[in-house]
Amino acid sequence: MIAILLSIISYDIWFYLSHVVLHMHSVYKYHALHHQKIEPNYIDTYKGHIVENVFQGVGTFFPCLVYTYTVQDIVITLLFLNIRGMMRHDSRFVFLIGNHHLLHHRYSNYNFGEYWMDSLLGTAYPNTKEYRHGLLYT
Repeated sequence: MIAILLSIISYDIWFYLSHVVLHMHSVYKYHALHHQKIEPNYIDTYKGHIVENVFQGVGTFFPCLVYTYTVQDIVITLLFLNIRGMMRHDSRFVFLIGNHHLLHHRYSNYNFGEYWMDSLLGTAYPNTKEYRHGLLYT
């Protein structure tokens, strides 16, 4: 269980940092395809350049360098991250996980990662009236 949590936290931190980088003018060309829709759905989660899709997933595996993982740990982690990512891109799941990432597709200078990362680093979308909180989290 600790391995799974470490990988999720590592992924969240790496995703945030890599997402900020992908929004920089010089590399945005690798991320532009992902932002073609203001109202994405779960299929659009993986719509993007191969460089982006590989680059953003790398953070999942950093803890593997110092912690022993089972195949089951890796499978559960990847299932969780992929399902959460798909739900983040589909308005049908706002009731469960909020609309934090959907706001990023509307206002691309905000909400680069999970709510806790954006709040901590000052990149959360400031108009709190537009947030819809889910049953599990934002």
